[in-house]
Amino acid sequence: MEFEIFPDTEFFCQAVNFPDISVPFTEVPTRFRSFPIIGGGGVSYGDLQATFIIDEDMHNYAEIFNWIRNNGQSENTAPLNLSRAQLTIFTSNFNANLVADFQYLFPYSLSQIQFDATIGEESVVTAQASFKYAQMSFRDKDFKVYDPN
Repeated sequence: MEFEIFPDTEFFCQAVNFPDISVPFTEVPTRFRSFPIIGGGGVSYGDLQATFIIDEDMHNYAEIFNWIRNNGQSENTAPLNLSRAQLTIFTSNFNANLVADFQYLFPYSLSQIQFDATIGEESVVTAQASFKYAQMSFRDKDFKVYDPN
């Protein structure tokens, strides 16, 4: 996963909760049954959540930590630094297949880290970050807007 606001940082995602999408609707009652209709108001997206491996210098964790701390202060009057992000989705043969583009994205939550000396050498330390964003779209491997038809 790549973030525009963290250009020097690589995020090796281990798991991603791909967000949901929904539109508001209204039930219109009739004598026989209710009919759902789209009520307008636009599309709502769920949160993007990613579990990533923390690098040995904790650079990727610190990037998100510092962004949340610096932008979450009430005395901070600087404009919010929103980002674009790209999540590459691979095939079962590890070839790039689709790219999910997220616009106007920002982190709002970063999990705790558990350091455990009783775990073997081969284990990795991970963290989970949650993001809000305004828009999402898909592109194919040739960077064209994805249309499954």
